[in-house]
Amino acid sequence: MKRILCIALALLMVVGLGTSALARVEVGEQRVVLGADLTPEQRSQMFADFGLIEGTVPVLTVTIEEERAHLQDFVPASVIGSRSISSIYIITASPGMGLDISINNIDWLTADIYRNALLTAGITDARVTISAPFPVSGTAALTGIYKAFEDITGEALSEEAKRVGIEEAIVTGNLAEALGSDEEITALINELKLILDETQYMSDDEVRVEIRSLAVQYNIALTESQVEQVLRLVRSLEGLDLEALRGTLEALVGNIGRIQNITQGVSGFFESVGSFFSGVGETVTGFFSWVGGLFRRN
Repeated sequence: MKRILCIALALLMVVGLGTSALARVEVGEQRVVLGADLTPEQRSQMFADFGLIEGTVPVLTVTIEEERAHLQDFVPASVIGSRSISSIYIITASPGMGLDISINNIDWLTADIYRNALLTAGITDARVTISAPFPVSGTAALTGIYKAFEDITGEALSEEAKRVGIEEAIVTGNLAEALGSDEEITALINELKLILDETQYMSDDEVRVEIRSLAVQYNIALTESQVEQVLRLVRSLEGLDLEALRGTLEALVGNIGRIQNITQGVSGFFESVGSFFSGVGETVTGFFSWVGGLFRRN
């Protein structure tokens, strides 16, 4: 069933996820951002991984000082390390195409975690390849994506949005590492995003109840400390543009119906989608519960 879900998400990338933050720049803009501490041989390896010839695409670098400036409030120094290694190649995509993210030698942050952090920061349409010459956490790449985007657009991303996007990536990464369930954790965080217009008027205790209830639905055993981490993230997310966050996630759900019309041949999958919609009344929240159910059953 996980394989079927991956097919669904791949199709979502084809038919589009909504309004693009990259619409104001030309489609096909490219940047490479290299970790500043790569050796010449490792630098060459990155271009080979990206399928590029050095000199054909504008190149930026990200330093350990830049990493620390963005991450030190959320990431232990031991995770950031003392060198910037992970690197990225980004190509802007047409509005509505979504984020296509691939990773190589990144052993802490996952593609889904990068994707959610970028969406939270307002980056919605691009193809991003993240690589390193050996296994690393991938924190330099997260900083590098933001740097590339700002260079392409000529505009600074909201510092608050970047900060919260990084916080989301770190909290999700920590929980996924501790619990071994990055898909469920990502779905839980996404579902909380959908009720931020409600949680902002709730007390901390009421939000904790919501978090624990969702954790039960996704079969996630959160400790009290982990509940507090998620609570702090929810409060940070509430300070962003809630309509933009909700719109991105609702577009994901709305496009499932469009996929059903486009492709009827994936065995049994779209029958499942149809059953899901009839069972939950096409609610956005139900989508994430349904996704969680797929993982719990397999």
